[in-house]
Amino acid sequence: MKKIDDSKLTKREAEVLHLLAKGMTREEIANRLYISSETVKMHTKNLYKKLNAKNKIDALIKSKMIL
Repeated sequence: MKKIDDSKLTKREAEVLHLLAKGMTREEIANRLYISSETVKMHTKNLYKKLNAKNKIDALIKSKMIL
């Protein structure tokens, strides 16, 4: 997993972001992490807010997971 600013995201939010970067759907992420789809949605919403991102691509750019 590529390093992101740990001071902003929780470990779980970072995991969700990493799996989003791999192109996984919310349901696939939920199955991989043994959590509900709604929990993935909550983590995604929180990490977007922390990164001041409008969407997945914006979050990945701001976390420097893609340039």
